[in-house]
Amino acid sequence: MNINFPPVDADYIKTKVESGYYSNATEMVRDAVRRLREQDAHHGRLLAALEIGERDITAGRTVPYTPDLLKQIEQEARTHATNNRPTNPDVMF
Repeated sequence: MNINFPPVDADYIKTKVESGYYSNATEMVRDAVRRLREQDAHHGRLLAALEIGERDITAGRTVPYTPDLLKQIEQEARTHATNNRPTNPDVMF
């Protein structure tokens, strides 16, 4: 596969390689494509979560966000961290 980049992009790639961040242009493009795939996967999970939330709101399944709820969420997070339990990637950014 051959890819032609406009000069501004070719210069950017060349600068990244020359800075030592990547060993060659192919490595940089592969990294960019990998990152796009990861972003697409994350975007898909986000959209699915939003759809679930929209359905819950429509059905009236909501919980008011209160200071007490925030304290409960913080305590659960601390417990998870203390016990080295993995964090759900859908709640991380």
